[in-house]
Amino acid sequence: MIALDYPASTDYQSELRDAYDVVVIGGGPAGSTVAALLAEAGREVALLERSTVPRFHVGESLIPGTYWPLQRLGLIEQLKASAFPKKFSVQFFSEGSKPSAPFYFDEHNAHESSQTWQVERGDFDKLLLDNAVSNGAHARTETQVLDVLFEDDRAIGVREKVGRGEAAREISCRVVVDASGQSSFLVNRLKLKTTDPYLRKGTVWTYFRGAKRDPGKDEGATLIMQTEGKRSWFWYIPLRDDIVSIGCTGSMDY
Repeated sequence: MIALDYPASTDYQSELRDAYDVVVIGGGPAGSTVAALLAEAGREVALLERSTVPRFHVGESLIPGTYWPLQRLGLIEQLKASAFPKKFSVQFFSEGSKPSAPFYFDEHNAHESSQTWQVERGDFDKLLLDNAVSNGAHARTETQVLDVLFEDDRAIGVREKVGRGEAAREISCRVVVDASGQSSFLVNRLKLKTTDPYLRKGTVWTYFRGAKRDPGKDEGATLIMQTEGKRSWFWYIPLRDDIVSIGCTGSMDY
């Protein structure tokens, strides 16, 4: 087992003003995408991310449908030039042994969008955040949003804090976008979150070097393997530098 190494974090420390059109909470793919598109459209955008960037995050396998938003963001050529393994297919193994035929995306849609990528999220998310900044968004990392400010039932700004020992400050805006992912920042504060017991799943995963891969077009394929009785399932996702992401997902009870 190995740990993924990322280069030193980039210093995203835009000087923030007291007011923006939009404040985006979270610098992952959703936050960086909305920030890039709004800034491109001429809106004044502040993007606030609590972690350093790049930072680790699981979730490496892009699906073909991501081609279109990535094209809209102008990132397809950068991805083509990257070292991320190309993904042409997915293959399923029933109850851990019997394989299906590979599902090749281009056999169902003869367009270049049928080839996608297996990405390392630290580098992929940084690519998206850099794009938001290049479009004019004001990005600030290691910045914690403490609260969303309301006037009646309308969000009018945020209270944020940069690093330890710094005083909190308020930023006003016309729109707040909560792109905090599983942190569910605004949903939790408004007590709107409900849990679907069917989706009470857990995952154990790690990274291995030297794991076997199929040759040729199948080298970058995602493999999905059901365990006995379909009580859990494994993913097998080839990454660059001879690394494979392997994880098992099942109900928490199991």
